[in-house]
Amino acid sequence: MTRNGMTDILLSLLLAISLWPVYALLCAALRWRYGRAAVAQCIVANERTFARIRLLLSGLAVPGFFYLFAHNEPLQWMIFFYLLALLTLTDLQMRLLPDYLLMLLLGVGLAALAVGMPQMPAPRFALAAFAGAITLALLCVAVQTRWTGITGMAAGDLKLIAVLALWFSYKMLPLLLFVACFAGLVYILVIRCVTGVRLRTIAFGPCLALGALVVHVLQRLNPGETG
Repeated sequence: MTRNGMTDILLSLLLAISLWPVYALLCAALRWRYGRAAVAQCIVANERTFARIRLLLSGLAVPGFFYLFAHNEPLQWMIFFYLLALLTLTDLQMRLLPDYLLMLLLGVGLAALAVGMPQMPAPRFALAAFAGAITLALLCVAVQTRWTGITGMAAGDLKLIAVLALWFSYKMLPLLLFVACFAGLVYILVIRCVTGVRLRTIAFGPCLALGALVVHVLQRLNPGETG
């Protein structure tokens, strides 16, 4: 293996391992912002289960980051998938997609569009898609609150979809959502067949992250779909 290959592997390992302390800092920030009791009430995965999930995700992140390094992906995509990994962790442990991370994801995307970073969609289409998606998300949340009296249920997923609309070609967004929904359906069916449990809700953030990864790889293979 070449020196560059070894360097890519080392950097990938370091990034994957860094998810642990960075996630701990994020949890500390959430406890400071919302209170320890409020954060504790959100936790749906016990410590042992979540430790396994975190270890599995870190292991899966290594080849993902290696792919990005090996293909000389622009910096914004490194940040993008790193933030998606953190969002995946919070959603799996707390069923929560923190606004802190969503705003960072949005800010990086806007900056990448503003300076004309490669492998980004055309700004006029990206901004239009984002505006449409965020409007639809707000409308869905308003209708949900009106009819159910529950505020914020799935709001994080809707906001993440809106942010993803800024990062990907509008032509590829339906595929991203299809992959995410298909992954969620497969997960529900597997849990049903293995344990007999009927899941009423799942963490959809990881499904969206998977959809984003699949679409990004496809766009990398077909650069014409980026615009």
